[in-house]
Amino acid sequence: MGVTRITEFRARADHIAPLRAFLTSIVPGIASSAGCASCQLLQGHDDPARFLVVEVWDSVASHQASVRAIPPEDLARVSDMLDGPPRGNYFDA
Repeated sequence: MGVTRITEFRARADHIAPLRAFLTSIVPGIASSAGCASCQLLQGHDDPARFLVVEVWDSVASHQASVRAIPPEDLARVSDMLDGPPRGNYFDA
């Protein structure tokens, strides 16, 4: 049975477009990670500063392994665009 990871990001008001560009750029890398069945980026219709990354994985361990592979400089770059830390949870089907 797979697991779905949903992570919410909120952009600072002056960083909506750059955050969307950054998140869009990382989706293919996530989707091609071992154990990832799919990855989708969603932007809030009524709140364009709100983004969700919806990932389907074969296991929590596979997701966590992919996160450890993110270069620290990418994490630092995205943190400057955020209005608070990302929030995420795992969900079972």
